[in-house]
Amino acid sequence: MNSKTPKFDEALDKIISGLGPHFKNCDECTTNFEIFQEDIEFYRKLRIPPPKICPDCRMQRRFGFYNNILKFYKKECFAHPEEKVISTFFPESHYKIFDLNYWWSDKWGGEDYKVDYNPNNNFLDQFQELSLKVPHPAITHYWKGVVNSPYTISAISTKNCYFSSVTGSIENVHYSYWAIESKDSLDLLNTDGSENCYESVQCHKCYNCKFCRLCVECLDSSFMLDCKNCSNCFGCFNLRNKQYYFLNEKLSKEEYLKKISEINLGDRNILNEYKDRFKEFSKQAIRKPLISNDSKNINCTGDSIRLGKNCYWVFRGWNLENLRYCQDVALAKDSMDVYLVGPNIELSYEITEAVNCSNVKFSYFIKNGLNLEYCLECHDCKNCFGCVGLRSKNFYILNRAYTEIEYWDKIDEIKTKMLEKEEYGQFFPLTKALHAYNDTYAMIEFPLSKEEVEQRGWQWHETDNKIDTQNIQLIYTKDIPVDIKDVQDDILEKAIICEVSGKPFRIIKAELDFYRKNNLPIPTRHPYERMVERLKNRNPSKLWKSNCQKCQKDIFTSYSPDKQKVFKIYCESCYNAEVV
Repeated sequence: MNSKTPKFDEALDKIISGLGPHFKNCDECTTNFEIFQEDIEFYRKLRIPPPKICPDCRMQRRFGFYNNILKFYKKECFAHPEEKVISTFFPESHYKIFDLNYWWSDKWGGEDYKVDYNPNNNFLDQFQELSLKVPHPAITHYWKGVVNSPYTISAISTKNCYFSSVTGSIENVHYSYWAIESKDSLDLLNTDGSENCYESVQCHKCYNCKFCRLCVECLDSSFMLDCKNCSNCFGCFNLRNKQYYFLNEKLSKEEYLKKISEINLGDRNILNEYKDRFKEFSKQAIRKPLISNDSKNINCTGDSIRLGKNCYWVFRGWNLENLRYCQDVALAKDSMDVYLVGPNIELSYEITEAVNCSNVKFSYFIKNGLNLEYCLECHDCKNCFGCVGLRSKNFYILNRAYTEIEYWDKIDEIKTKMLEKEEYGQFFPLTKALHAYNDTYAMIEFPLSKEEVEQRGWQWHETDNKIDTQNIQLIYTKDIPVDIKDVQDDILEKAIICEVSGKPFRIIKAELDFYRKNNLPIPTRHPYERMVERLKNRNPSKLWKSNCQKCQKDIFTSYSPDKQKVFKIYCESCYNAEVV
């Protein structure tokens, strides 16, 4: 079969045909990183040159490209300049935005904005010129199938939800991040198949559980760590198939119910007391080196993988096959360096936020994409290069249409020149990110100071803590009733001043109803601060070499060195001997 890009293929083959495993210095952090034979096989399959930066720096770029951590602003809509809309772009951002209704409408098209390719200039600079011209969606949002769900980001099949990000097939879920197939819950993180849960972190198929972490198929329980198939338990860890346990002690049904009835978690002071008690008590728990390691996984290195096969350095995902250096992935195969993607991703490289894609590279927010490279916010498109905001297009470069023959001739020219300049083969640098670094998930896993960010030429946005007190009554946390039973409906008309950030936040009716139903106090911290705390406490997308604290066997663990000093971390065999 004749190549459509013969000059590019010839130039690329000179780079990768004789390539073998080797070490390389990262262009950004100068770390010496290893390129494995398995990586090289991917480069040949995906037709890309080897990366110039290490896996961590590549991950940092993907994490730092867009705002999905629930920071919202009011920014001028380019379609209606007199109107300010809720957006993830800060007000002073140079990027233009459309409100979601307008952006998803047929009143405009990305092809209305185009840039003529200039072979004398760097392609990514020309792409940036286009990205600054084309209006972006105010919020990354899949729109169809999202019903009555304001302040949500990266939402699919989401109904009656509020202030949540990375969601799919959920209903009545609020203040959550990465919540899937769940309902009637608040403050979830990496939780799926659950109902009526609160402050659940990395839980699966739980019902009526509060303050639980790493629990599977548990119900009617609170303050649980690493428990499976348990019910009516309180303050427990490492339990399997148990009922009526209190602080890991077996009680009769009557004793348990009596003890639980005497604990009023609706009182904030009592709740905080039990939070502190369980935090200390649970330090005795035995922990696996990895948060989860599904027994059905085959040849996988990473963490929080379910139903994985041939995955290397992959974190948080399920139904995966033949992936390398990926994070937060579902139903994907034969791909490398992808983040927040799925379902149905294949043969893709260096992409962020995408669904239903094949052979998509160096791109962001793509739905139903085929053969796309260096594209942003393109949907139902194929054979496009360096495009922004297109829908249902074929054979476009920098948002300009070409015939099929013209397209491939031009692509061959562009990619060959980019390869010569070492410009081709990596995700957009953070100098061209859509959002400020401190408004992205990169700030969680790769925290930097304002000075460090600006030295790198990346965006930083100084948050304005000014409070608009007009037409709303402010209430400080000290003035909120301690017990939920004493909270009146007028709390819905007030703004609470966060005890951490000083920012105001509101309580919505569905939230108040949930607290009353589940006997939980009104929170005293802004939803964003609560979410950030959960994310920071989640194990990072990284592995460390360590030793089992019982048998001294060499292990990889996702617990950072400082946590290894606090927790008992056993290898899989020692853990199973103690717990299962």
